Amino acid sequence: MRAAAVWMSLICLLTLRFVFVHGGTISSDPDDFRRMTSVHRKKCIVESKTTLEAIEATEYGEFPDDENLKCYFKCVLEKFNMMDKNGKIRYNILKQVIPNVYKEIGHEMIDSCKDVGKYSIDCIDREFICYKSTILIIISLDAEDKCEKTFMFMKCMYNVNPIAFIAP
Repeated sequence: MRAAAVWMSLICLLTLRFVFVHGGTISSDPDDFRRMTSVHRKKCIVESKTTLEAIEATEYGEFPDDENLKCYFKCVLEKFNMMDKNGKIRYNILKQVIPNVYKEIGHEMIDSCKDVGKYSIDCIDREFICYKSTILIIISLDAEDKCEKTFMFMKCMYNVNPIAFIAP
């Protein structure tokens, strides 16, 4: 059970720029995050055939319609056990592992994005998740394509809080 909790904690690091526990202290250094996740990052770059440049560009809001990049995000979530075999992202687990000091912003990001594929009429009230291609997002997150689903989740997380987002 302890090992599972450690792995669940690591995925939280994939979605929040400032959420780490390293050496017993909380760190906001993106380089610490990259060192901690480098093994899975390298494996997923190879498996998905994407580039480091494409991944890093997402931190600046560049989310091109690139199947390799989409599948990279899926790979990372799967490696950290944050997506089940049916393609369901485990949002509640993400929320549970966020340190108390970051719970409010982390919960806001996750809550804003976990239902992106389910609401279209509600868009006006949820303006932070409703950007240019809302209809495409609604269709793609309800689809069974795991790559598309994780890509749109990451894109949503960026749009909710670009400062807190870090590409896994």
